[in-house]
Amino acid sequence: MSMVAYKAPYLLQIMMDDEPLNPRTDYDNFGHMICWHSRYNLGDQHNFEDTNDLLKTLVRDSVSPDTLIAYVKSGKTDKVKLEYDRSAASWEISSYDTYFKKWYHEASIEGRLEVNRQEIFESLVDALSNADLYTLAVERNIILPLNLYDHSMLSMSVSSFIRRSQHAEWDSGQVGWIYATPEDIEKEYGSLTPESYEKANALLKSEVECYDYYLSGQCYGFRLYENGEETDSCWGFLGSFSDMVKEIASQSLPKTHQDMVDDLQEVSDTVTRYKGYEDLMEDLEEMEV
Repeated sequence: MSMVAYKAPYLLQIMMDDEPLNPRTDYDNFGHMICWHSRYNLGDQHNFEDTNDLLKTLVRDSVSPDTLIAYVKSGKTDKVKLEYDRSAASWEISSYDTYFKKWYHEASIEGRLEVNRQEIFESLVDALSNADLYTLAVERNIILPLNLYDHSMLSMSVSSFIRRSQHAEWDSGQVGWIYATPEDIEKEYGSLTPESYEKANALLKSEVECYDYYLSGQCYGFRLYENGEETDSCWGFLGSFSDMVKEIASQSLPKTHQDMVDDLQEVSDTVTRYKGYEDLMEDLEEMEV
């Protein structure tokens, strides 16, 4: 696709950028985008096996042993138990299997809690469900889901596509997470305040939106000619066509000619990227006949 408009002495050509930079590999990013997909290579490079592996890592890195042990002992989870067996002088860890509806013994750790705090912590991390790990991890990390819509094109969002995209019940689902650690937030904003967390949350969402533009092919470039000579060009616009057109008009055209973007006409020829000024002017003349 190529859109062309002329208002003497300017000719503006806007077209799809079919070789855009990948925001996740070619840009500096704040968040960590972790995805798993059998057919597509999405997000950032990583070594996490699955969601469980990711959440365990976040809990180990950001949750203290005392906090996790208190979480389990207080009964905030109904899937894991930590009980002291006085006869064996050991701490017993059990987990509940929702499928078989049975409790299973996970570990026995002899000795006092104070002495074996780290070992108990590691055993509890291994026993907890993803739901509990997520609850613990989001106390200090920002973690947002990544949903992919795969229906004639790819689109990504932190929100579900169900009830807002055609056939999303079959053609969409969660493929990963984007997250920021306390260290990331403090480095970016200088503090760990509610305000910095709010800003970090918004920044993660904007990174997903940018990646969505890339995946869905909303990538553009333009050329501007003045009196037949190319005077300006730029590639790698990621965003909606309307927003991109507004930016080009305000940044590259004089005020007297910003309205020419309202008269953009599509040139259907697929080789327009390689056409020059004379070819484009000829196309416009033919469309006026």
